[in-house]
Amino acid sequence: MQLQRSFPDLQKRGIGLAAISYDAPATLKAFADARGITYPILSDEGSATIRQYNLLNAQATGRVAGIPHPGTFMLDARAVVLSRSFEESYQERASAASLIALAQAAGASGAQPSETPHLTVTTAVSDPVVSPGTRFSLIIDVVPKAKMHVYAPDQTAYIPVSVALDGDEAIKPHAPRFPPSELYIFKPLDERQRVYSKPFRILQDVTVAVTPAARERARAAGATLTIKGALNYQACDDRVCYRPSSVPLSWTVRLEPLAR
Repeated sequence: MQLQRSFPDLQKRGIGLAAISYDAPATLKAFADARGITYPILSDEGSATIRQYNLLNAQATGRVAGIPHPGTFMLDARAVVLSRSFEESYQERASAASLIALAQAAGASGAQPSETPHLTVTTAVSDPVVSPGTRFSLIIDVVPKAKMHVYAPDQTAYIPVSVALDGDEAIKPHAPRFPPSELYIFKPLDERQRVYSKPFRILQDVTVAVTPAARERARAAGATLTIKGALNYQACDDRVCYRPSSVPLSWTVRLEPLAR
């Protein structure tokens, strides 16, 4: 249902959507009709296309023989693959909104700003509603204040900006994604440093756990999931480096059960 929920927004942005399955057309039609799915679901009965793309899960046998490794491709108007995203389990899927957020083409839901003497931090989520198995993006937009910069992850001599999520069995965190850094030359010491001095976005993907506890939690009326953490950084201006700082982060999404 995550893809169907995102489908109208994708259409408004001029983005197409199609799914490919190894199931027979009749099975896919029944599935789509039951769940109100309006985007195309293409039948690859016999998994010929799945094999051509080298996506066949050779370990799947019995009832699921022929199933592909779960993945998402983003193509341009010429059918050139721009990016690929794959998950470890067939039950896990990156949401369409999280993939768009990675491409910097989408807005964010539930923006929550906070401010420090050095920068402004705004948190949001790519998807306000998720299910067990959904991979979605926690969005962190950072705006350094005038003449201020923070150190990028590829700067080793100083404390770089980082994201730390609190431990939570309900989620599986993935490695955060940072944009390319800028070169900053500190003239008094003739140092060349990798920094962020302009607004930048960090995407911290998480996957909702596919466990009995997570499934039961999602079935409860009004179920929500709150994820907490911190943004850690050291800020400097053209004269002073300030003490390392930490900004509390929090995101809340609504949980819904997996479609059966």
